[in-house]
Amino acid sequence: MGFFKLRSASLADHAKTGAAIMRVSQSAFQSTPNSEWVKFDKDTRKWLHDNGYDYTGTPDGKIPLNIDIVPVYDTPTKMHVRIPWAKDLENAPAPVDDTYNGSFPAFLARYFMRRCR
Repeated sequence: MGFFKLRSASLADHAKTGAAIMRVSQSAFQSTPNSEWVKFDKDTRKWLHDNGYDYTGTPDGKIPLNIDIVPVYDTPTKMHVRIPWAKDLENAPAPVDDTYNGSFPAFLARYFMRRCR
């Protein structure tokens, strides 16, 4: 199984992706014609790829149909916790960021309970 990664290393490109994520959040569940949510909900794979994400498991970076994409949406009283797939934890690379002192478990502990907002 591959991973999702930002296609570009450019901070400007990351800002564009972040702005698109904000548009999805601000229009969540709205069905107006120009709603970013409608675009996202209609074809989440395409939306992710069009907005700067590549899937490392394919040569073109597009997400194959056999990968389930499950959007979750936090509310003021609901937070989703992402449980990693056990196979992804095998041979996990050490984090590059010195903040974690090369410890993948330390990185995982901080990542596990992050909020989406």
